[in-house]
Amino acid sequence: MDLIEAPRGLSDPHVRHPWETARLEVVKRLIARHVRIPDGAVVVDIGCGDAWVAGSLASVFPAAEFYGVDSALTPETIAAVRRRLSMPNLHLCRNLDSLVPPPARPAALVLLMDVIEHVEDDEAFLKDLLSRDVVDRQTCVLVTVPAYESLFSAHDVFLRHFRRYTNRTLRRRLEHAGLRVIEGSYFFLSLLPLRMLQVLKERVFGRPQTKATDLMTTHGRASAAVITRALVADAAVSLGLTRVGITVPGLSTYAICRKSA
Repeated sequence: MDLIEAPRGLSDPHVRHPWETARLEVVKRLIARHVRIPDGAVVVDIGCGDAWVAGSLASVFPAAEFYGVDSALTPETIAAVRRRLSMPNLHLCRNLDSLVPPPARPAALVLLMDVIEHVEDDEAFLKDLLSRDVVDRQTCVLVTVPAYESLFSAHDVFLRHFRRYTNRTLRRRLEHAGLRVIEGSYFFLSLLPLRMLQVLKERVFGRPQTKATDLMTTHGRASAAVITRALVADAAVSLGLTRVGITVPGLSTYAICRKSA
């Protein structure tokens, strides 16, 4: 979860937005498809927010070392995360220069989950990342971003996004930065009509002042579980079609990459 939206989420680890929960399942499927995480492997989640994704994966791979990195982390938010995530293989820090303990080896996996749309110069950000010792030619980089600039809405403004991407523009940015794209496509097709209606409404009536999603009240537990299962099924179909060369649109787009040189 983005720390802009996190104050209540930090206090209740059991309440997550269905989109966030389903996206984690997408990440797990892509890891199973492309990444080997053996004992002692290093995983770095850049832009980790409240560290829910990093913590969830750290529990799946307890013999790997996970680093959650986010410039918005403060001693107070780190303490809040620590109160709900006590796993010894999860380390939190504000930037790549302060990884403690220092990683014993380059990362097997670097996660950039809805991160680079927050960065004004995304290409320079990626080039800086690739210059670090934590990334080598065997490191898998998994990137997700919001899809389609035409769907830029008040929620993007609230989250301080600079842009949205097509899979083609995402690939171009990654390749210019020095990454080789192994796989890329979209997911969450079912959410596209809802965002289209939202954008249409904003164009007709004007852009509202958007507040953070209240995860405590937006969905009841039962309805959230149903929505999550539907989104997981939606993404599973999209990822399955990608394997046979069929691309369908979606509200999010992703790329699996490795360093090209």
